[in-house]
Amino acid sequence: MEDKNLAEDLLKKYSDAKATPKEIEQVENWYNSYEGKSKTLSQNQKAVIKRKMLIALQQHIRQKPEPKTAFIRNTSFLQIAASILLVCSIGLAWWKIAPHPQQKAQTTLLLASTQVNEKKIITLTDGSEITLSPSSRLSYPAKFATSIREITLEEGEAFFKIAHDEKRPFNVQLPGKIYTKVLGTSFTIRAFKASNALNISVSTGKVAVGNKSQVFGTLIKGQQITYDKNKGTAVISQTPVPDTRIVFEGINLHQALQQLAYIYSIKIELNPASLGNLGCTATFHSKQKPEEILNIICSLYNLKYDSNPVHQSFKIYKQ
Repeated sequence: MEDKNLAEDLLKKYSDAKATPKEIEQVENWYNSYEGKSKTLSQNQKAVIKRKMLIALQQHIRQKPEPKTAFIRNTSFLQIAASILLVCSIGLAWWKIAPHPQQKAQTTLLLASTQVNEKKIITLTDGSEITLSPSSRLSYPAKFATSIREITLEEGEAFFKIAHDEKRPFNVQLPGKIYTKVLGTSFTIRAFKASNALNISVSTGKVAVGNKSQVFGTLIKGQQITYDKNKGTAVISQTPVPDTRIVFEGINLHQALQQLAYIYSIKIELNPASLGNLGCTATFHSKQKPEEILNIICSLYNLKYDSNPVHQSFKIYKQ
């Protein structure tokens, strides 16, 4: 029974963010050894994972694990199962933000920095663009990995305009082991070492923000998050949205509408789907409403659209 109690205490401390670095490592070693094959779990898989996690943690604690044929007989073990489900939920949610070391490209890191009153524009190999403000510094790979894109803002402020890529999320690592993760969007990060606050504001799209223990939230257009480095707290609020260009060049209509759906957090359906093969070259601005942009797109191709404001969805079809 002692091994169960130790495992239960460890899981509870982890879920309450009270675990030591060594205890956090014990829990995360299990999770890292499991993940990689599936991002979604069935009920049967969850039951198997709960059993595996308890056994793995018991082994870390150096106690003999309970035989796999054992049955749940008491309330204490049910509490362990509940704790395990919570840890699994935290881990699966964090998968959406945390960088995976095995996915990082083995490539040369490049450094970019600015002096006082100097700005720089850095264009990455995927087409993403970063405007580095004065007294700022970042590092980025000469070539991104095939599964993920990741850079580090070491100091200062930068505006990010990330090229949309469904298959390769874009991570920005920040001081204090804070991370952001996006697919294709534009946002500003202010992370000065002299300041107790770290700020991220979103112009278009979605930005997930968190650290290695938790996800603070997913921001959409017009929202910002302020993280207090001393208190370890995060507050989400509204913020004015700067005007950002939305450029479609050398892509088809399906790809353009995918990007619009992501930028505005809406759903867009094409009927018939073959309309998506039409070429699309256009430039819009983030201050424009999606209805305005869709009106222009439909007029170019002699199409029409219906909207459902409740579900924030649009259906484009032939006249």
